[in-house]
Amino acid sequence: MKTFLRQVTALIFPERCPYCSDLIEPCEIACEHCYSEIRRKHVPLKSGARGFRCISAFVYGGKVRRMILRLKYFDRIQYVPQVAELMADDIRSAYGENAFDLITFVPMHEKDLKKRGYNQSQLLSKALSSLLDIPYQDTLRKIKRTKKQHRLKYAERKTNLTGAFEVIDKELIKDKRILLIDDIVTSGYTLGNCAKKLSSAKPELICCATIASAQGKYPQSTVI
Repeated sequence: MKTFLRQVTALIFPERCPYCSDLIEPCEIACEHCYSEIRRKHVPLKSGARGFRCISAFVYGGKVRRMILRLKYFDRIQYVPQVAELMADDIRSAYGENAFDLITFVPMHEKDLKKRGYNQSQLLSKALSSLLDIPYQDTLRKIKRTKKQHRLKYAERKTNLTGAFEVIDKELIKDKRILLIDDIVTSGYTLGNCAKKLSSAKPELICCATIASAQGKYPQSTVI
């Protein structure tokens, strides 16, 4: 049914390759050229989020960087199903089948969400929920509006998110195995702060997954 809907939608809004914007057939992950290129370069990356295990599909840069920027800032939410398919393969490979009880995401502050109109990490987590057959759940809210992490120096990232997140309902995540989704992991402080806040509700396990990792720019203590 979802494949049929995407095919019908593509008649009005043709699908494009996330990496170069060329037209592609409905339900293709990317154009033939980009798909062969990203598959050659694609090696799931082990990374970390301040002590919590994380995996990423790509190194942040080049076509992957352009795709993420389009997704985040230029309303290219049609990329979500295509990117989620690659991430789902990596999650199965790294964590195994039936490894999680619920899937969740890094939230945005309500003012930032209203301005952008969507949270790409939330959309990714919902797409992955369907692909992996893991229940989706809102678990966190962002209660403090903060500066953008990518605009800050490494030392400033440590304190920028202090007190920024709260758990919505601790009973929903107690004793659960949780998969936390974001688009990029760099210093690991955003995912790490969210995971640490979730850990206060005593889940059994918290792991993370992102589209890309830029941790090569930062101290390797974040990588596990």
